[in-house]
Amino acid sequence: MTLLDRVFLGICALVLVVFAGLITASLFGSETLLAWLSAPSFGFDGALVAIILLLLAAYLVVIIARVEVKRFIVYPRELGTVRISADCVESLIVEAACQISGVEQVRASFTDVVNPRVNLKVTAYPDYNLGALSEEIQATVKAYVEKTVGVVIQEIEVSVVGISKKTDTEFPGIA
Repeated sequence: MTLLDRVFLGICALVLVVFAGLITASLFGSETLLAWLSAPSFGFDGALVAIILLLLAAYLVVIIARVEVKRFIVYPRELGTVRISADCVESLIVEAACQISGVEQVRASFTDVVNPRVNLKVTAYPDYNLGALSEEIQATVKAYVEKTVGVVIQEIEVSVVGISKKTDTEFPGIA
C-alpha cells in the first residue's frame, strides 16, 4: 500500500467518523445536521461534499480493483511446471552476494523473468578491487541460483552504487 493510499484511506475514515458523529448527534436530539441540510448555502456545501465523497469512492474502487502482479520464474520439468516467485529468488541472490568478502549491502531485482536477468546494486567495503569483486559476485550468484533453484540466470548486471565508510575488518566474524 502506497503513501497516497494511506492518505486517502485516512481521509475516508475521517469523513465517515464525522458523518457518523453527525448522525449519532441527530439521533440524540441535536439539530446540527438538520440545520445544515436546510440551510440556504446547502446547495454549494452539498455539491462540495458530494464531489469529495465521489472522488473518495472512486479511489476506493481503484484500490479494491488493483491487482498485485506477482512475477514468477517459470520452467517446465518432467512432472509439471515449476513457478518460483521472483521475490524469493531475489532474496536468495542477496543472501549469496552478502556472503562474499568485500560486500556490505546488496539489492537485487529481476529485469526479465522469462530469460532471467538480474540487476544487482552493491555497496562495497573500501580496499577491494571493484572489477574483481563484481566478477566474483556474478560467478557466485550464478552458481548459487543454479544449485539451489535450478534456474540459469542469463545475465547478471552489477552496479557498485556506494563504498562503505567502514572496512570489513571492523566487523567481527568477517574475514
